[in-house]
Amino acid sequence: MRSAPIFQPSLNSSRTVPQRRACNDGLTFAAHYPAGDYAASLASGGARLELWTDLPISHRNVASTSRANAWKAIPLLPLKASIDPSSGYAFAATVKCFDEAADGIFNFTYRIVHPDGKIDWIGSPSNDGQIYLSPSHDPCYTIRQLVQPHSSTELKLSEGETSPLEVSDTVTLASLTTTRRNVPSSIAFSIKASHVQSGLVVERTKSTWCTSRRFQSLAQVSSDFDSNLIVLELSQSCSGEVLVILPVFEDGQPSARLVRSSYDDDNVSFEIIGGGTSQAKVALALGTADKLKQVIAACRTHAARSLRTSIHEPLGLSWSARKTLDADSSLSDVILPTVPFAYDESDCVDVSFYSDSTAVDSADHSLSLTSSMMLPTMDDTSPTLQEQDDASTVNGDRTNQADTSSQPPLSKAGLGFCTWEAMQNEERRPYLSEVVAALEAAESRLGRGSIVALLIDDGWQDVVRGNDDRGRLNSFDMDPTMLDLEDAFSLEEGGDAVGRSVLARYTAYIRKRFPAIRSVGCWMTLAGYWDGVHPDGPIAAGLSAPLRHVHVEDPFRQASRDWFVQATELDMHLFWDRAFHSLRESSVDFVKIDAQAEWDWILDEASPDTAGHHHSRAFSAAALGKAAFEAMEGTATRYFGTGGGVIHSMAFTSNLTNTLRTLSSQGMTIRTTDDFFPRIPEAHRHHLAHDVYNSLLLPHHHCDADMLSHCSSSSVDGPDYTGYHASFRAFTDARLWISDKADAPQHNSLRALVAPLTLSSEGAGVRVQACGSLMPGSALDDLMGDCVGPALKMTVQHEGSASATVGLWNLRASAETFDMLRLKQMLNKQDNFDQVTSSLYTYYAVRSFRSGNIWLLTSEADQEGALLSALLPAGSWEVLTVSPMLTTMVEGVSVALLGATEHFMTPGGVQAVAIATAYPDKESRRRSYLSQSRKLAHQRHRSSRSTSSGSVTSTAAAMSASKDVSALTTVAVDSLMQRSDGGARAVLLSLALVNGFFAILHTTITGAIRVPGKGKGSMVKGKTPRIDIVDTMIGMLDRLQTLLVFGLLVLASWTSTLPSTSVKGEPKLSWLPFIDSKQNQKGAGNDRVCLDDQALRRVRLRPADAVATPKRCLTARTMVPLRECPISLTDLQPGSPSLKLQSPLPDTPRTPFIPDVVCTALVDMAAKITFLVLCPTRESIKTCKIDRTRYDPTSTPWIRIEPVQVEQGSVRMGQNAFCVEVDMKAWKENQDETVVQTLSVPVSVSLRIAAV
Repeated sequence: MRSAPIFQPSLNSSRTVPQRRACNDGLTFAAHYPAGDYAASLASGGARLELWTDLPISHRNVASTSRANAWKAIPLLPLKASIDPSSGYAFAATVKCFDEAADGIFNFTYRIVHPDGKIDWIGSPSNDGQIYLSPSHDPCYTIRQLVQPHSSTELKLSEGETSPLEVSDTVTLASLTTTRRNVPSSIAFSIKASHVQSGLVVERTKSTWCTSRRFQSLAQVSSDFDSNLIVLELSQSCSGEVLVILPVFEDGQPSARLVRSSYDDDNVSFEIIGGGTSQAKVALALGTADKLKQVIAACRTHAARSLRTSIHEPLGLSWSARKTLDADSSLSDVILPTVPFAYDESDCVDVSFYSDSTAVDSADHSLSLTSSMMLPTMDDTSPTLQEQDDASTVNGDRTNQADTSSQPPLSKAGLGFCTWEAMQNEERRPYLSEVVAALEAAESRLGRGSIVALLIDDGWQDVVRGNDDRGRLNSFDMDPTMLDLEDAFSLEEGGDAVGRSVLARYTAYIRKRFPAIRSVGCWMTLAGYWDGVHPDGPIAAGLSAPLRHVHVEDPFRQASRDWFVQATELDMHLFWDRAFHSLRESSVDFVKIDAQAEWDWILDEASPDTAGHHHSRAFSAAALGKAAFEAMEGTATRYFGTGGGVIHSMAFTSNLTNTLRTLSSQGMTIRTTDDFFPRIPEAHRHHLAHDVYNSLLLPHHHCDADMLSHCSSSSVDGPDYTGYHASFRAFTDARLWISDKADAPQHNSLRALVAPLTLSSEGAGVRVQACGSLMPGSALDDLMGDCVGPALKMTVQHEGSASATVGLWNLRASAETFDMLRLKQMLNKQDNFDQVTSSLYTYYAVRSFRSGNIWLLTSEADQEGALLSALLPAGSWEVLTVSPMLTTMVEGVSVALLGATEHFMTPGGVQAVAIATAYPDKESRRRSYLSQSRKLAHQRHRSSRSTSSGSVTSTAAAMSASKDVSALTTVAVDSLMQRSDGGARAVLLSLALVNGFFAILHTTITGAIRVPGKGKGSMVKGKTPRIDIVDTMIGMLDRLQTLLVFGLLVLASWTSTLPSTSVKGEPKLSWLPFIDSKQNQKGAGNDRVCLDDQALRRVRLRPADAVATPKRCLTARTMVPLRECPISLTDLQPGSPSLKLQSPLPDTPRTPFIPDVVCTALVDMAAKITFLVLCPTRESIKTCKIDRTRYDPTSTPWIRIEPVQVEQGSVRMGQNAFCVEVDMKAWKENQDETVVQTLSVPVSVSLRIAAV
């Protein structure tokens, strides 16, 4: 157990902080002492822990009263808000520098002051920590200052090139190219080591993938391993700048690589070496570390433009993509006979030199234009996205995908099952009996229907194995021994089963036994199998030319192998067309293509084919790999579509990541890590670290972290590595795969990855994952050290609910992690200080997934309760949910939506959250329409009423529904409706005119075109341009209407709440009826009514609401957030003698009651959602309204109210805390079938809470 204290920042460390951030946000110093008597005495005040520093900070809470730049003492106060309070005691202090503080290097240390005046210094002057305050007014670095090109290299700055919106103002782009195009030369440049504080490199240290590591000195970049990405943290930068270095290469050229070449004094040189140096380039991007992912994305987009040239592509990706909807049978059946034929070398034509694929297209006229092998699956992909991908691919230029969006499309929701780790046999072959047993066990642990996809991994194919090889593919069918269940043969009964392949019977049995599995995929390698294709098998016999014999030398594995692969580009397309055609006929709808990077090790030599012939125009080794990849990728597009039809595995090298294969596209699924090793404890932390940093290289793609399974080291006493990996997978965006054996134990973290169903349909699931971002300020932290340090911290923002999910993982070797978490970091708010401050709520609820503990924190940095201490033991992890506490002018009631607490996160499950006030008398009038409310399922009985009376009841219910739908709008403009002056009437009339005008426009546009109905099984080739124009116009109208209405309401709110002038000699009138105008005059002769601070606090509209609400409207494409915006006038407070409405017009009587608080969430998931309610008593929670029906929370089985204890160190809000859990799945199951079928999503869930 650790006995020494932890300090953050630590002694003998140095860091650079922008002066502006030190003045606005301040600097946080913290310490953690293990539990013990000494630490307890510090926490109780027996001794005082202090920071001793010469920072130019304010004298508030400073023991010394000397000048600002002198040494002074700041006490570190006990911090009770801690994720694990039993681990010890935390102390912290946040100090702010003067606005006019000087820049420079400042020192700090820590000390303990005893009651008798004795001082114990923690460190010595030689190991004091240092903080460099960089001046805000100083110019930032420039690329020309940082990068010095050598004589053969030219530095070109990008001018007039657009960047992603997130970094358009802060990123600078450039590129390095060779100056001698016709003379062999290479790119070389130098960077001063003194300009670099630390850095990150992704380098190829493995045979088929890359690893990532952090370095302290630029000289530590390897001179042997090729670097695919280098990120440099610049020293003494005024804004935390980073320089991104990305080498890019022409696909199909001899292999080139970027390495460190020399180190002379302060200059570190880099050079591109290898065969294809003249075609290589280096893309540069200069930006800020807080937006590192966006800066890398901008750099990759710039690199794609620099490489975008007229590339020879005779039978490449675009050729096969043009056939996407052109065939319902294998292309090889049309182009070539299916029976073996005699081969003559004189008849073999190598079509690799053709520019138009004439040899193929001339024989392709008989292909059907109305059918396709790309059959619709039950896991549908967004049509719009698919059409965009297909269009860009067919045009032969996929770069518009990366240019138009900074994020890849969402992967399919649902949990997949991989056979690899789940098999019990030694060879891990997927025998049907073992797969069925593993699936049944998985469903018993996770819930019936939890598995929606199956991946049949290595071992299923018909392979011929030799004595000195790893096996070669013989046919495209499954090995018959895999079908080892007798009842599987019963599927052959019936005429349509005649001639079905073994794989078809295998997948049919799986789908029949497990109806929830809607997608089945198969594993292959890019060569067919590990060592290629069997030269004497039926596959080789059906090609146009003999197989090519190539030699592979793997320097990392020190392995020498012989492969047999297709000799011509035509045969590569024929091979993959037949392979995918066979898979598609067997109901396989995606593939995992492995061992792609092994093609990099093919020797470039004149290898003979299987007939012993040598060809002068044979592919080079580099061109061979390019042709194989394009043939596979293009054919996969034709058969499986572009929505995740291929999982690229063992491919994470520069030939994939640093070429146009990925630079000019998006949405590919790519493995970024080595294999998952569940029984090697040391591998777990490296697996996470490599995935996080390697994923930075592919911001436009889905980064797959491999499958996960129950880890043998997971136990009650040891680290929970199963939850360690499961929680991390929730912060990735590729499809989730598990691979557990039948006897694996149950684990709650794996259940948290099961996607709940939506309320709108039975088959669709809600995503339980999202692509996480490194927490601001932590992207270049040392996460893998051997001693105590920071944890890996990732965040996911949920715009619809203004909340966030935060994940923490300890990646250190047998050491603890210690972090101080602030709301700005957890909410990823690091932009302009004024903008961030205005967009934050005052209070937030933070909930721990593992313990269920809840803390209440404040966003005001200088207040108590602004920090949360997080100490994680070795191998530990935590997931936090951060939700705003929503409040109204009604004091004593606050509500936060904690979301689906059984899952790590559910992005999209809750689309919007709002809070408002409602008067009891108005609700009682609305409730009269619900005199015949629905009863619970177990209370229903047959009604003997006549049809006519039932019709009357349904009419009343419809009227009730209409009124309830407009409830939020009524609440938002309640105060305006209560007033009778001309201003209020003008506002309401303007609202009606604006909404009516846009309603007419919508009706006119949508009625101008009819979309034909889509019958079952019909194929829709794509939307017409006319429909695209209409969709664009409607989208523009939605945004324009949102902005106009919001601006009108904001203007009305402000003009209605600000005081007005009055004529001298007449009573002073105020638009604020709750303020006595006399008490706000600043003198007898003053004609203006002045508001004091207390009065301004009563104004409902906050800058945060004004900024956040239109953004939510645009994101959700709905007016609901606008209707819920708290912009109405503050209601009357009872009991105040000065409340007198002064108006020249007759007043409408106001309700003399304190209004209730109504919190509404728009939900579309059949899961348990939880509200945190702060109110006086349990009875204050009056009703829960779901859809159009109100329920009594105390007697409804799917609603549960439990008191909770807010953790120590939380902000004191003076009320009792309750968790209200609403089980939407149980609610849906208790509804009539007609109600479920006509359900309009998202469903409104409202809590009504009384203040007294």
